Parts: sequence; structure tokens; C-alpha cells
Amino acid sequence: MQHSQYLRIESLAGGVSCSNREFIRVARSKLSPAGKRRANRGFRHNWLRHGLIQLRSARNLYLGIAAGRAAV
Repeated sequence: MQHSQYLRIESLAGGVSCSNREFIRVARSKLSPAGKRRANRGFRHNWLRHGLIQLRSARNLYLGIAAGRAAV
């Protein structure tokens, strides 16, 4: 998932504090009908997994800054 694409999905889902489920729901709404087909299931799962990794990274950064730790 491209970073710009991730940012659009994250903002529509409610920001860094959105749940994984909300993120996936918004991400799936952005897929074309061909992207939702069974034949593309593996690609779709990898795409969503990469987006969730980016979300986890953003949450860790946000929580680190909120707790007063330096960003790594």
C-alpha cells in the first residue's frame, strides 16, 4: 500500500485512533469490484496487512510522542 493511499484511508477511518476493523472497512470500500473478487484474495490480504502494519507504526509513534518519549 502506498503511503498516500494509506493516509487517505486512515483519515477516512478516523485517524490514528481508528480500530483495525474500521480501517479494513474503509479500505475495502476503496477497492474496485475486481479487487473484491475471490481471485484477488491473496493480493487483497497482503495489501490490507501492509496497511495495518503502517497503522501500527503510526500508533506506536503517536503513543510514544504522547508519553513524552523521543520519536525513533
